Amino acid sequence: MEGASEINLNEEIVMEILLRLPVKSLIKFNCVCRGWRDLINSRHFINMHLCLAQSTEYIIVKRLRDEDNKNVLSFHSPADESLLAAAPELELPELDEANWPLQLIGPCNGIVCLRDFHEGIHLCNPMTRKFRTLPQSSFGSPGGFLRQTHVVGLGFDSTIDDYKVVRIFESSLYDFRAEIYNLSTDSWRQVDAILPPVILRDCFDLLFNGFFHWSAGPESSPHILSFEMGAEVFKEIKYPNGWLGEQAEPGSVEHSLVVLDDSMALILFSRGRLLDSELYDKSEQYIEIWAMMEYGVEESWVKKFFLGPFSGIQCVLSFWSNDKLLADCCRQLGSFGIQNDSKLKKYDIKGFYLQLVILKESLVSLY
Repeated sequence: MEGASEINLNEEIVMEILLRLPVKSLIKFNCVCRGWRDLINSRHFINMHLCLAQSTEYIIVKRLRDEDNKNVLSFHSPADESLLAAAPELELPELDEANWPLQLIGPCNGIVCLRDFHEGIHLCNPMTRKFRTLPQSSFGSPGGFLRQTHVVGLGFDSTIDDYKVVRIFESSLYDFRAEIYNLSTDSWRQVDAILPPVILRDCFDLLFNGFFHWSAGPESSPHILSFEMGAEVFKEIKYPNGWLGEQAEPGSVEHSLVVLDDSMALILFSRGRLLDSELYDKSEQYIEIWAMMEYGVEESWVKKFFLGPFSGIQCVLSFWSNDKLLADCCRQLGSFGIQNDSKLKKYDIKGFYLQLVILKESLVSLY
């Protein structure tokens, strides 16, 4: 009995040690022995490691590399002010035969979604460097109408312990529908609800509080369209009164949804002159940031910052450590502070169609 107790104790100690190791080390330890490999790849271990790894974050930058026109992911530590590479670049497979820029969606528990130019959707765990291409939907469109995917979202349904991808598409003219992909079944199914005609913006979307969010609606009545991953229902959240678009030239504002101080936030980036002032030059840029202090309560929108004028920014990408913004500065990653009005700082991270996510590493399997 004493020997059995020692063995159990040793196994518990080994597990406690392994749970605190980074993904890179655990991948190497797969080769130590069969017992370790089975443990590290078990669902129980992966879930426990995910809970303990919440502080291990990376800035994952997706770009179309200048020199060879390849889609790549680069890895950077948020704690490193110089944003030097924290791991070798990951060259993405040629998921699109023309090698067009891929759209980066997510993340969710260390997984991101990649959407290509030809309606293909792919899942990727950047830390394990694994990919999965989703099957094509079997649902057709009436009368030979060429269905068009407008937006894609990624999330996790804790009620069934499964990952989901939601796709909103136009099955016929102005007939908007949605379908869900379940990772556990590797198949698509249609959502019962028929969506009203919506204008969905090409912006940086957000998974927050169990909902995936997109910016939607015309400039005259913008809102956030959300999809609850568990209940599989759509909801709308109105923009705050007095948002930047009410003062800017039509079509000159870009929209991003981010997290700021544990709240859902809206970043509005104006490229043109504000209409209520002749002092602003058309080439100057302004940034307005709103936070929803109580999720889902439209009256809780609070304007946090109004920044500018700026120049040389192509689009705002994300927050960094809650006090800096990361931006695409004409095919080069840059940052600037929001509290102290710091100057724009540029990094040696260059390419076309920059996108990024702040990702918490995980061992989550795509199969």
